[in-house]
Amino acid sequence: MKSTEVYKEINGIIFPNLKSNGFKKTKSGMLGYYKQLKENYLVFWFQCSRDGFDEFAGSKFIVEIQISNSNEIGTASIVRQRIPFFLTDKDFKEIAKTENQIKEKLQKPPKTYFIFSLAEDIQNWYKKKFEKTNNSYDKSSDIWFVYYDKTDIEKWLEIIEPMINKIIYDFEHTEY
Repeated sequence: MKSTEVYKEINGIIFPNLKSNGFKKTKSGMLGYYKQLKENYLVFWFQCSRDGFDEFAGSKFIVEIQISNSNEIGTASIVRQRIPFFLTDKDFKEIAKTENQIKEKLQKPPKTYFIFSLAEDIQNWYKKKFEKTNNSYDKSSDIWFVYYDKTDIEKWLEIIEPMINKIIYDFEHTEY
């Protein structure tokens, strides 16, 4: 799946609820949303990996959140964190479980796949994409949400959307 397809899928699922809560889409190459909170903006966005999509390993995306004076992604911020910063131990367990379920269905490439003609460190980097996680994720983890197809993205959004709703609620009801 190309990043544009991933963003279209995410947007179709998440934007209707956000729009009804006063969010607008950002203008950038990534998929982002913003809402004014007092004199600042709450901005969050989805960013697909620069690795691109691999026919065997799929790809991954992250979710970032910021409070800033601008509604643009990545500008100087009062708060800027990836989503794990806002999550709980229960969330981390659900993320690891889902990640492993998705990795279980990935089919490893044949030995003739081009990656296996490259340097050993590149091969090892590639092979890790198929390994299940045994990480104990925490607030400082750099969690990338792996996916292979549309059903994986839907599965992630079932988990991520309530998290985003909680983050929005928290920011709307605090002085951050």
